Amino acid sequence: MSHTLPRQILDLLHDAKRSFEKLLHHSFEHYQLSMSQITVIILLHEHQEMSISEIGEKMGLSKSTVSGIIDRLEEMGIVERRRSETDRRRVAAVLTHEYKKRGLELERSFNDFLYQTFNEVSENDLMDIIKGLTIFNQIISKNIDSALAAKH
Repeated sequence: MSHTLPRQILDLLHDAKRSFEKLLHHSFEHYQLSMSQITVIILLHEHQEMSISEIGEKMGLSKSTVSGIIDRLEEMGIVERRRSETDRRRVAAVLTHEYKKRGLELERSFNDFLYQTFNEVSENDLMDIIKGLTIFNQIISKNIDSALAAKH
């Protein structure tokens, strides 16, 4: 194996992520929300309510970062925090009643965006991308597990 191949994979992932985020930003700038805020709104629309930890896990962000995003969305009247009736320590984020329809609109816009972005890509190419990313995730997960096992 060439030593440059793993670096090339990381460079491609980084470039793809940056390009995709630029395209997303351009496509959704009329909402005047950050991509993180849009992602939280879509997640809350899909799941109805989620804890800060659950949102963080889905987005790969720390609890403090997610809490800041929720704070800003709360100030905008988009999200509210609710204490669990069964466990007072658990606080869930939910879309406000007024914003639930907008959440649906955002989710539909996002799905339309994905369709438009990948519409002209063959199903075989999409499956190849999925296969490659699945293999990449398995490699990384295996190495995380090994690193954690070595620590203990």
